[in-house]
Amino acid sequence: MILSAHQPAYLPWLGYFAKIAAADAFVLHDRSRIGRRNMLNRNRIRTAEGPLLLSVPLSHPDLRAERPLDEIRVVDDGWRRRHWKAIQMAYRRAPYFDLHAGFLAGYYAREYATLDEVCVPFIDYCAEILGLPRPLLRVSRLGLPPVDRQSIIRELCRALGADTFIAGPHAREYLDRERIEAQGVQVEFFRYEHPTYPQSHPGFVSHLSVLDLLMNCGPQSADVVKEGVA
Repeated sequence: MILSAHQPAYLPWLGYFAKIAAADAFVLHDRSRIGRRNMLNRNRIRTAEGPLLLSVPLSHPDLRAERPLDEIRVVDDGWRRRHWKAIQMAYRRAPYFDLHAGFLAGYYAREYATLDEVCVPFIDYCAEILGLPRPLLRVSRLGLPPVDRQSIIRELCRALGADTFIAGPHAREYLDRERIEAQGVQVEFFRYEHPTYPQSHPGFVSHLSVLDLLMNCGPQSADVVKEGVA
């Protein structure tokens, strides 16, 4: 079985879902820490004026304390109303806005306590729409022993019966691949070449939230996501 994992992320890009599609099972690492340069709480949509970054405000004390994602509190400063309004303004004339508007209206109407609570419902919705493996598993619910960046792959594969793990491209910088493979787990590094697709405004902007793809391509979105798997 092929397994992959990633931290929960807000409005993820296409490659996030291509990584889910490349595996038989996918785990959300909701016990991971968020780095200062991380994009886990933000992503871009495309407006008539250009890309717009939507960020979920987080508790600075929680960030300074390096709490895991499922403990980082969200600051309720009206961001849900602002983000939903921005999405409506950006995509209300997109071909498939009506297809997703019902989910999004409900999604932004709910209150969320922590960052993972914000991220998971959207990821789960997109995985269903794109026909990807579900349900999505969560590290916090697997009963793993204490782990670090090296041992978590072994423990995840052991818990789920996987013999191959797909790691992100940046994992090359810190993973001890030989050690992991000596423990019976084959490690592959994920590569993604961003595909192009029709957008509502002239030209093409890559590395936006998958929301842009869903609004513009509807039922064809799943095929577009998988095009970029190298």
